[in-house]
Amino acid sequence: MKPVISFANHKGGVGKTTSAVNVASVLAEMGKQVLLMDLDPQGSASLHLGVRDKGSGLLRALESTVALPVVPTGVAGVDLIPSGPVLSEAAHRFSGVLGTEILARCLARTQGDWEIVIIDCPPGLGILTMGALQASQHLVVPIETNHLALNGLYQLIETLNSMNRGNRRPGILGIITCRANPRRRLHRELTADLERQFPGMIAPVVRDNVSLAEAPSYGKPVNLHAPKSNGAEDYRQVTQWLLKRLDGETRQ
Repeated sequence: MKPVISFANHKGGVGKTTSAVNVASVLAEMGKQVLLMDLDPQGSASLHLGVRDKGSGLLRALESTVALPVVPTGVAGVDLIPSGPVLSEAAHRFSGVLGTEILARCLARTQGDWEIVIIDCPPGLGILTMGALQASQHLVVPIETNHLALNGLYQLIETLNSMNRGNRRPGILGIITCRANPRRRLHRELTADLERQFPGMIAPVVRDNVSLAEAPSYGKPVNLHAPKSNGAEDYRQVTQWLLKRLDGETRQ
């Protein structure tokens, strides 16, 4: 079974979509075939790759429990399930245990030669995020090094712990500290605290970098927009680290 990895955080604006898109692109740069699913009605991952979509196709697929709509992107090796504002209706149309299982069923019906599936979840712990968690074996949590962002991490972990033990729930593959500034005392203190609480789960840091902020406006991941930038190099290190973790978990 190909690994399905959700990128999620209860809090928004922590680098979640940036991480999902750029890890997907670096995986493709490394020769992997990747399916990136944009599960956020804001459609940020789609826009980051230069794709505009209303989310109607994704919503219809979920309603009918059929294969999800897949489109090519300008990134060789990355295909996309696009999203948009219409997907926000999912919160009103799906509920309960059945609602959280629909995404996994649709994904199982979606055929392709992808080696890895990455899901960019919406902020919060609504029906879409819960569906993504049910469909995934692994979870990556991007955060910023501040106390509010850490609270989002803890809330997400509480949700994982409360999920029905009879259902599949993902394990934390890694925690990515985004928009980091290692020179700041707060960053160093919070990173040390994270290392104590989650030993071996903290990925290399992603430094605050202007190229990461610019890349979405060009409809490109940072490794294509500015391949020699700190942002591109940081996500290459993060992706290599995640692959090693993934390989280690697969061997267990």
